[in-house]
Amino acid sequence: MTEFSQDNMNICYWNGSMKPFNIGIVGIGAGFKVLLDIINNDVFREFLPEMTLAAVSDVHHQKDITALGELGIPIYTTFADMLEHHGDINLVIEMTGSIELFSTLRQQLPDSISLMDHREIIFFCGLHDMALVKGNYKSNIAQQQVLIQSIIDEIREDIFLMDKNGCVVDLNSVVWRKAEIPKSELIGKTCWNAARQRDGSVFCDCFDPECPFHKTLCSGQKEESLVTKVNRDGLLQYYRLYAYPIFDIRGQMTHIMVMHRDITERTHREKHQNQRDKLAVIGEMSTYLAHEIRNPLFAIGGFANSLSKSSDLNEKDREKIQIIVEETKRLDRLLTNMLNFVRSAHISRKEVDILSVVQSAAELMSIGYGQRGYRIEVCSASLLPNVLGDEDALKQCIVNLVKNAVEAMPEGGDITLSLGLQGGDVVLQVTDTGVGMNEHEQDRVFNPFYSTKKDGSGLGLAMIKKIVEELGGRVKLASKPGHGTTVSLFLPSALDVETTETSEAVTG
Repeated sequence: MTEFSQDNMNICYWNGSMKPFNIGIVGIGAGFKVLLDIINNDVFREFLPEMTLAAVSDVHHQKDITALGELGIPIYTTFADMLEHHGDINLVIEMTGSIELFSTLRQQLPDSISLMDHREIIFFCGLHDMALVKGNYKSNIAQQQVLIQSIIDEIREDIFLMDKNGCVVDLNSVVWRKAEIPKSELIGKTCWNAARQRDGSVFCDCFDPECPFHKTLCSGQKEESLVTKVNRDGLLQYYRLYAYPIFDIRGQMTHIMVMHRDITERTHREKHQNQRDKLAVIGEMSTYLAHEIRNPLFAIGGFANSLSKSSDLNEKDREKIQIIVEETKRLDRLLTNMLNFVRSAHISRKEVDILSVVQSAAELMSIGYGQRGYRIEVCSASLLPNVLGDEDALKQCIVNLVKNAVEAMPEGGDITLSLGLQGGDVVLQVTDTGVGMNEHEQDRVFNPFYSTKKDGSGLGLAMIKKIVEELGGRVKLASKPGHGTTVSLFLPSALDVETTETSEAVTG
């Protein structure tokens, strides 16, 4: 027996330490079938000690005798005969309802045998009904748990159920399969031991105070945030994190559910559309600037040039005039770059030997940078098809990418231009071993007028992206701080167009 004290009362709970009961039943009455079910059903072992039906006596109806015989239960005429043949009986239950018989049993039974009458069987009936209800509830709950777990496992987002200490209580199959760690080994660990990015790389390595989990822990309300991560390939990934408080029946927050949603593809689409919208605004603004600013700018530059040639100026005044001249030229270059960027290039799409273009650009850049500690190498897959594009535009893209790589390696280094096939595209990758980029820089690197260089216009990579997309391709950047940067140009293969045209001709 297990005891504890509460409010000066000793409460005792059944813990299964009592010896089994061998039962002898006297007579058959209401509740007999319930009693048989309680004795023979293992469900009741949770509530009662082990019980075995030894025999039954004082059965007078033939149908009852026949039924008991079919069950293999020994039957005796009197309880005395039953006790004589079953000396191991330690509990007798009187079910006839006869007061005289119950009094006789109380007088004749030894102290080693307990006695119950038919009225006490009412409590067994109540216990029986409660156990059946509990069994039904447990069955329904188990079915609901299986259903809910199946639904949660089918959700593609990472879902964690965490306690208030930040330890994992439960998680869906997406999480542990991505982590390649059994679910049982992740239970009880912190979420960052389990969380992974789409490619399986670590999501985070410590608790972040800005994580929605901590915000929900403090506010008791739903919280969310947008975070960026760099995967093992150096590609920037976008995630939306949600945290939902879970309360008990008293309204106390007991757990927090955290969900990680990968929104990388959606974010790239939105950023692409946003950039197109920005370019439209820039185009209108550039036209206005060209009309309203360039003419007075030429006048300022012209007058400044004339003044700089005057013999009446002292040296200090001449220096000031020269600054005006240089600044007007710089503004003019900025306007020119803006106009070139927003104007439709009308780039032609012809078959181009991309390997030849890459080799030509590499030779050109090696002349200027080869003696300054930069080694430019070209690597190419065999049997590379031509691409659809403009040779001059592609060469300018390559030159700009090499210049960017050089600027990322002020002390010199290796620049690799590699060509290969991926799907139906020819992929040109320009890789450096420079300083790399952090998540913030990667997020903005293709934005017009964003630059990490002191005198940069911020149009280099934006222009490259614009040219490649006008050719029907796409641009991807991968980088890690201290591990260099790789810019990949996905260019449409001329073979795909030829195949499409041939198929259309045959169909026609």
